[in-house]
Amino acid sequence: MSKIVSIDGGGTKTLAVLYDENGQELQRVMKGSSNFAVDVKDALDNLKATLNDIHLEDVESIHIGLSGYSMVPNKDNLIKDLEKTYHTRVFIYPDAHLGLYSAYDAKTPLIYVVGGTGSIVYSLVDGQMKRYGGYGHLFGDPGSAYNFVMDIFKDCLHQLDYGKTLNEVQQSLLDDLDLKTNEAIIGYTHKVKKQDIAKLARNITNHQHPYVLEKIAVQANLIAQSIIEVSKYINTTKQWMIALRGGFLESAPNLKDSVINILNKNKVNYILNRDVKEAVYGGYILSKLSKGKE
Repeated sequence: MSKIVSIDGGGTKTLAVLYDENGQELQRVMKGSSNFAVDVKDALDNLKATLNDIHLEDVESIHIGLSGYSMVPNKDNLIKDLEKTYHTRVFIYPDAHLGLYSAYDAKTPLIYVVGGTGSIVYSLVDGQMKRYGGYGHLFGDPGSAYNFVMDIFKDCLHQLDYGKTLNEVQQSLLDDLDLKTNEAIIGYTHKVKKQDIAKLARNITNHQHPYVLEKIAVQANLIAQSIIEVSKYINTTKQWMIALRGGFLESAPNLKDSVINILNKNKVNYILNRDVKEAVYGGYILSKLSKGKE
């Protein structure tokens, strides 16, 4: 029986799952981060350490989704190296592709939205994939944890510029980080990684405060408007499947519900994907699709 290995190489962990030909999980291995945009050597070491612990007997292909895909040095050489080492075919994709294909349905056009540390939207219609946004934090990453936190930092800067009192959420954020002046806020946001800024969203959203709900509503509108724009751009008469994914989108209070409400008010023709599979399952689907093309 032929088997498939799918690897979800993310910013916090590298997860490999061994599947049989029917998509049943046989083994899983987890190691550290394999984000090539952060540390190429560390990412490669964790990727290989994961593969070394997977039972590769009868594996016909390995499908790898990598965080920091654009920063992978010479992908063709990496593929050749992995194929030589592990004696099977290797396919490498951006990590978001695994999540996208984990929600794949050949008969239904898909809009796949990620609102996590960053943000990105994909459409998948009749086998044609398109990407929207996902330009990185320097462009704002609207609809993400990073954008949410930076919006609050900007409010803090404005309040301090004009000698106005910070609300309790803003004050708590600055106190937690020991930031007392505009210069300190600017220095902090320029110094730390976007992931560190995005992580602050969890503590902020714990505040039961109208200001937090107002800021979440801003992100909900950004996400919903991006979905509406994509749904109008792609010419299809079929009902959309919409998948809402990402730690921020799924955990921030009222965020997902607010997005859904805006879509409904705008009469978007869709059903919500509620069959949430791990992103790593998308590698199995990609293996079946690639096999079908041969």
